[in-house]
Amino acid sequence: MKFQRRLAISPTSLHSVSVIVVIAWVVAGSASPVTRDSLAGLWHLLPGAVTHSGWVNQLLAIITVILSVYTLHELNLSHVLLRINSRTISFTFAALMTASVFLHAFLPGFIVMFFVLISLFFLFRAYHQDFSAGNSFVAFLCLGISTLFCPKMIWMIPTYILSFYLLRALNPRSISGAVLGLITPLWLVGSIAYILDEMVLFSGILHQMVDFEWGGYALHSTSQTMMIWLAFAIFLIGSVDFLLRNYLDKTRVRLLYYVVLLHGASYFLLLLLQPIGILTLLPVAIVFTGIMGGHYVSNDDTPLSNFLVCVFTILILVSYILNTWIL
Repeated sequence: MKFQRRLAISPTSLHSVSVIVVIAWVVAGSASPVTRDSLAGLWHLLPGAVTHSGWVNQLLAIITVILSVYTLHELNLSHVLLRINSRTISFTFAALMTASVFLHAFLPGFIVMFFVLISLFFLFRAYHQDFSAGNSFVAFLCLGISTLFCPKMIWMIPTYILSFYLLRALNPRSISGAVLGLITPLWLVGSIAYILDEMVLFSGILHQMVDFEWGGYALHSTSQTMMIWLAFAIFLIGSVDFLLRNYLDKTRVRLLYYVVLLHGASYFLLLLLQPIGILTLLPVAIVFTGIMGGHYVSNDDTPLSNFLVCVFTILILVSYILNTWIL
């Protein structure tokens, strides 16, 4: 049986990958969670045990990744993203996160990543709903919470609005829910800051939303640059394959993947414009890479796809080994 097909249809593939991932994380150890205040929002207010290297930080990182893998699995099952019963979306994400050894620590990007995943549930549920205010409220609430830990996430508002348009759910009700959901976390933080006479904290978040730090590519390590290109290559190949073969998907699933493609492209573009935010933005980009890559692995079955899956599997394994050695 072809390697690609074995990965796609094996009922134990996710379990095997999960065991390998946990072992790989333990072997690689924890990276130093170094962040920049210009991107981290309220991150510095969390307890030191959470924000600095240690077993608490490492445990939170592993738990968040496991929850994200499970959330992706449930997202796939709930919305039937694949044409066959496969777990390729979850283990593609898990494999890329494991290979990115510099992400083996609990970072602001993990919080952003998890809330973006939750927002996808409600974003997808809004498909063709006239009364989608509740779904838009929760989706934008998650975006608002993400903004507290990565203020640059505010620039994803157009992507979310366009997503509701693609899903035929953009109407006055959904717009009202979106506005309320987005401002709720900011309103709460602003109110607390005002009561405690710490408005400098709130104004700092607002400043970080528009204070872009251009350039900064030289700050990327070799391992970080390697993982960005690997994730982008998988996302690009999965996206091109989807655009060429999307007629095989149902209309609803096709629109959901258009939304995934839009979000993935937006995060890679934001990463291009704000390279200093790699530790925060790359985990989110990997989520959408996992979805597009999983679609490619499970739904395509050609000699070329089988070859590319083998190549990318080897590249992920080699990247993990090199990143572990470099770090």
